[in-house]
Amino acid sequence: MTSPEDALEQKRRELVESPLFNLTFMPTLLLLPDSLKIYRATDAAARLLGYSHEQLMQKNLYDLLVEPPDQVNAILAQARSHPPFVLTARLPNREERIIEGILHELPEYQLLHFSFADLTALHLPYRLASRISTIPPQRTGLEFVREACRLLSAALGSAHVYVGKLVTAEQVEGVVYAVGGELREPFRYALRATPCENVVAQGVCFYPRELQQRFPEDRELQRMGLESYIGAPLRDSFGRVLGIFWIADVKPFPEVQPLQEIFQLFATRVSHELMREQAEQNAQQLQQQLLQAHKMESIGRMAGGLAHDFNNLLTAVLGYAELAQGAIPENSPAHGFLKNAILAIEKASGITRQLMALARNQPLQRKLLNLNTIVQEAVQLAETWMPSHIQLQTYLSEELWQIEADPAQMVQIIQNLLLNARDAIPETGGSIIIETKNVELDAEYAQTHYEVVPGEYVMLMISDTGVGMSPQVREHIFEPFFTTKPPGQGTGLGLSIVYSVVKQLGGHIWVYSEVDKGTTFKIYLPRAYNNARSMERTAASTEVPRGRETILVVEDEPGVLEVATETLRQYGYKVLAANSPAEALQIAQSLSEPIHLLVTDVVMPIMSGRELAEYLMRLYPQMRVLYVSGYTENTIVHHGVLDAGVYFLPKPYTPSLLAQKVREVLDSE
Repeated sequence: MTSPEDALEQKRRELVESPLFNLTFMPTLLLLPDSLKIYRATDAAARLLGYSHEQLMQKNLYDLLVEPPDQVNAILAQARSHPPFVLTARLPNREERIIEGILHELPEYQLLHFSFADLTALHLPYRLASRISTIPPQRTGLEFVREACRLLSAALGSAHVYVGKLVTAEQVEGVVYAVGGELREPFRYALRATPCENVVAQGVCFYPRELQQRFPEDRELQRMGLESYIGAPLRDSFGRVLGIFWIADVKPFPEVQPLQEIFQLFATRVSHELMREQAEQNAQQLQQQLLQAHKMESIGRMAGGLAHDFNNLLTAVLGYAELAQGAIPENSPAHGFLKNAILAIEKASGITRQLMALARNQPLQRKLLNLNTIVQEAVQLAETWMPSHIQLQTYLSEELWQIEADPAQMVQIIQNLLLNARDAIPETGGSIIIETKNVELDAEYAQTHYEVVPGEYVMLMISDTGVGMSPQVREHIFEPFFTTKPPGQGTGLGLSIVYSVVKQLGGHIWVYSEVDKGTTFKIYLPRAYNNARSMERTAASTEVPRGRETILVVEDEPGVLEVATETLRQYGYKVLAANSPAEALQIAQSLSEPIHLLVTDVVMPIMSGRELAEYLMRLYPQMRVLYVSGYTENTIVHHGVLDAGVYFLPKPYTPSLLAQKVREVLDSE
């Protein structure tokens, strides 16, 4: 007689051997109700899950899923009354697929019928997008990027999520880095031989599996054990590359097209948030400039009021002193005392005149001037008190535009700057250089400089080879009574007066200084058009010639390097970027093709631009060189960094000016 167990097993065998079970197109598992052990699987289920039939019969349902058993039980319990269920299956290669299906009981066979479909392409983008949508709208900029990276890494389980800024053509500086739902310290890495190497040029790069075999030279990738990668460049509104965004995982990614599409949307959002962050930083910088201007204006009004009242008192005191002096015999001892008192009062009057200038209340006798004439007059005065160990040099433009200013105050400005330059130069000797030049400040410059109106200006530059200033000192140099000189050797009003007069004339002042290398003051005064001598100007060509040459750009300021690299790349050049002379030497020594042009900053740590150029010329004798610097050309020549006749581009420069200069150097004889 057949036992109930044998009869039940016979019925189950008949079920699994029937064509209805074997030929069904939908992946199906038959499960034992108590343990969820797999009794049988269809061919479609075995193919989707990546196991053989024999392997599946050795497992239970929990072994195939990412979710823990308690969560699986809860999901299946709900699916009995409210189908369907959504679970995550883990394949033998650790790839994860999101499955959706229905579960119903087969009481006659004492089995559970578990049928499902692979809907990863639908659920994965939704799962990622729903995580990002939980970020409150108040979180923007870098705060949003951090939270988005953290949530994405958590949603993918073991994923590494990274956002970095491009600092050179082959270097990325980390901004945000998250692993498994936790933020970690971002890191810098080189793009060469990594999955990210061509992401800037290619757009979205997708390597769903076997990543380590594809990039065996990427040691960081090997160390982290990454097997899959998806990355995209971050671009601004003009299409210029800001940085890179990538997600990598220790398990393969599912090869579904919507994953790439949702990732590109995330990359676009991250780009916008980084641009928002930069815009807010620029706005904060302008706000600080505005507060500084308001502070100077408030101090000026206060100084003007004090000077006015103090002048009245000094006038009375001086009058009484002179009356007293005339009322006593010349041979009286008091006569000498009164004479010294009168001299002290006159000196105090000089300080009040400075306070009036600081307040911008001192009346200006404005005239149309050629600044060269004022410079020559000021230099003649300075030569009477300039020590012999300081060399004074002038480089004056022959076709200088006219300005409208008070000649006496312009002389005072130059005298104050020359005095500061003199005091900054040690007794071992040095130089002061004065230069005039026609310049044009464009809209790009005006965006980050408060009160600057784009237009034509006359530049007055005074540069010294003195001790220079630290950033902390440079922030306060225009504040009244701030001085680094010993007590009794200065009032601290000189640069404040220079600042006030320049602003009163509608001009702008810019300081460039490095400790132990010197200081450069650049003053921009608006060009005067009324009755001014016109100067013939050749209209600049709106089209800058393009090129295909190889250019090596070396610059230790990341922002400047990025602008230069991206500008030249957009004009068709092959650009190699280095943020230090050492990196430039490494790039040059590893190349098998010629470098046509070296564009290098002059003043850099450890090795100067000239030393770098001399070394590279041994490797590439035909290479041209273009130097750039915050100092002016004549200052650099005097410092001995450059020889006369070499090509030079002063900072700040615009992208179009850089492209024009590069083409000029490459086309030169």
